Amino acid sequence: MALGSCYTEPVSGASAPVSPQPMRRWPAPLVALLLALGGLIAGCASPAAAPALTSTPTAIPATATPAGPTATPTPDLAVLLRDGGISIIETAYNRLLDQYIEPLQPQALLRQAWSGASQEARAEGLATPAAPVYSGERNADFAAFRAAYVPLANSVPDAKQLRSAAIRAMASSLNDCHTFFLSPVASDTLLQTREGNGAVGIGVNLIGAPPLVTEVIAGGPADGAGVHVGDRILSVNGTDTSNTAPAGALELINGAEGTSVRLVVRRPGAAAPLTLNMLRARVIPRNIETRVINAGAAGGGIGYVRLREFIQGGVAAGLRAALTGFEQQGVTKWIIDIRGNPGGFLDDAATSLFVKSGVIVRDRGRGGAMHEDVASGDVLPVVRPTVLLTDNGTGSVAEMFAAALQEYGVAYVIGITTNGCAGFTDIQPLGDGSSLAVTTNENVMPLSGKPLHGVGVVPNEIVGRTQTDIANARDPQLDAAVAHLSR
Repeated sequence: MALGSCYTEPVSGASAPVSPQPMRRWPAPLVALLLALGGLIAGCASPAAAPALTSTPTAIPATATPAGPTATPTPDLAVLLRDGGISIIETAYNRLLDQYIEPLQPQALLRQAWSGASQEARAEGLATPAAPVYSGERNADFAAFRAAYVPLANSVPDAKQLRSAAIRAMASSLNDCHTFFLSPVASDTLLQTREGNGAVGIGVNLIGAPPLVTEVIAGGPADGAGVHVGDRILSVNGTDTSNTAPAGALELINGAEGTSVRLVVRRPGAAAPLTLNMLRARVIPRNIETRVINAGAAGGGIGYVRLREFIQGGVAAGLRAALTGFEQQGVTKWIIDIRGNPGGFLDDAATSLFVKSGVIVRDRGRGGAMHEDVASGDVLPVVRPTVLLTDNGTGSVAEMFAAALQEYGVAYVIGITTNGCAGFTDIQPLGDGSSLAVTTNENVMPLSGKPLHGVGVVPNEIVGRTQTDIANARDPQLDAAVAHLSR
């Protein structure tokens, strides 16, 4: 679903981290990936992917009504960046300790933070002091980290990379697809895509390393420059990407609107690499795309709906319109394609189109507390035989959608096991344009209560799709869906 690079690999079968990831709170500005990673208009922001976002109310304890409105002061960036941005690192550290779904050890986080910062320092040619010694006491341990970090950070003109490396290392040490650090570029890109506003990029979807183009958005810069599905991107503006995964391509492909991008691509059948030039532009793909397959066939053919992402504002209305539109055309079989859909904002109304009553979302919070959402009852007038297409890029809210439709017997699922990144993330800005996403809840299957996070939705029929298939415009998963509905 990305328009520049999306982290959804490997295509052929095994689960991989994605993006994405619902979240109960979405502070504005989103700056963030939440993800990522999972897939963005120019790339995946997180190696975990593609973080999915969800907005649901957060309970607020009752308090006395204040005497009058109180303005929240805007943090002074100069103050935040003082001493290498140590206060920004402290904010990230405290958020992980206070909000992560499982209790964490302060010394373990800070060892990772120091490892990340010192590795970055060595890469910049700096001498690093001895590692801090920790006691396991939260405040004392951060004081020890501060004492070692501040002199190191103050030895360089700009400690942004040191600071980012420290925070990124803390988040990534948890190996949790919903917890990750977002650079300012990644944050802004994800915000724009989650709001349905597209993002500034070139309009391609990527997987693998070197990045393989799996989709070219019609009318985007890549389309106009002649980029083809199946092209391998070897460099971006002279920077070699031959060993770069899509997550790394984000920082190279994204940029200011109207600025130039030069790609060198390897194209199947071409004797030599091709150089393609284009200008970055805002690309807004249609979030819901429809067509009728085998339109001339007896029974009116099969209605195909591609759902890219669960965007802010919901997808239920658009999905209802698409499916009722098929009814008006006499189309009585449906394929809903959520491959590469990293999730987004929780949309119970979309699931309620197919499930009339019962629990449709179930998740566990910190301390083991369970939370359930039930169907609204606003079901479609008729639900036709339906196939859901999934892959390992199907994450978060998209997995919850698939889990409910499968467990309630509404849809037959074809493809490969979904990402297994099903939970809620809370993404908040850190003050310098970057953000930190923190896992607060993990999902289970809505009816059976079986694990969903870390496991994924297993299709009723396993059908893979390789990178070779994509490069040669073959889609065995869609073919299997058509065959199933044609029986």
